[in-house]
Amino acid sequence: MSSKNPFEHPEYNERNPFSDTNQIQADVPLTEHTDKAELGQDYTSYTQYDDSQSSSVFDNNASGPSAAGAEDPKLAAKAAELRRREEELAAREREILAAQAEADRVRTQGKNNFPKFYPLIYMSIPAEIPKAHQSTVLFLYNLWLALLGTLGINFLACLLMLIVGIPNGAADLGVSLGYCFTITLASFLLWYRPVYNAFMKEMSLYYYFYFIFNGFHIAFAFYMALGFPSTGSAGLINMIQVFNNHHIFPGILCIIATILWLIQGTAGLWMYRKVHIHYQAQGHTFNQAKAQIASSAVRNEAVRNAAWNAATNRV
Repeated sequence: MSSKNPFEHPEYNERNPFSDTNQIQADVPLTEHTDKAELGQDYTSYTQYDDSQSSSVFDNNASGPSAAGAEDPKLAAKAAELRRREEELAAREREILAAQAEADRVRTQGKNNFPKFYPLIYMSIPAEIPKAHQSTVLFLYNLWLALLGTLGINFLACLLMLIVGIPNGAADLGVSLGYCFTITLASFLLWYRPVYNAFMKEMSLYYYFYFIFNGFHIAFAFYMALGFPSTGSAGLINMIQVFNNHHIFPGILCIIATILWLIQGTAGLWMYRKVHIHYQAQGHTFNQAKAQIASSAVRNEAVRNAAWNAATNRV
């Protein structure tokens, strides 16, 4: 039996097993089992594949810039269209948000309803005033409406005084006409609206606005009831003068005007006391009113500063 290893290759015995394997593989000769034709075929296919791939890559690189240049106008047009649609969507979104904010305000507060002929503000005693104080605020509102009627009757009486020839009738008519506008606006802004807000928000500051300006209104009502000549009043003194000249109908209007001014003063004084009792029961103080004035001033200053900064940054 032969001791020679059939799987042994004579070239392997002469090599260092720790030498470079790549060098070994390169030095190993082709055996008779290697199909040279097959090896040549593989090499040829590899070179053909490599050449085809290389040519396709070069072809793509050569044709790429021209194709991209041809598609640039189309891409630019599509991008412009997308930007236009985005702007339209953004504008539509802003409109929807604004409409939603207005709907929320109307749902929580309601639409402006005062005055009826040209609504500027929202005012609803059942919706905004606590139920326990609705009757008080409603009475004050009716008292303010009665003031408008009193001003109208007083103006008509002064007009008749001028027509029948009462001295200083022209001055009384002019002043009474001015009262119809100034007193109407001032009374609403200076004492009715503050007392409305006072009962709605329970803020000391609004109560003090009411106490100060309604006090002036009460004094004005008693002053108008006296009816001094040339003061725009058809009160007591002018009424006597009209009856002395035997003018019955103008005298009756003067009586009505005098009674209405007395009602304004007396009812206003009674409601003044009632509101003051409520003010004390709620524990409001003058120090609270001063603190609310200070906080309001600080808040307004902050708002002005923010508006100024926004304007300057925009510029």
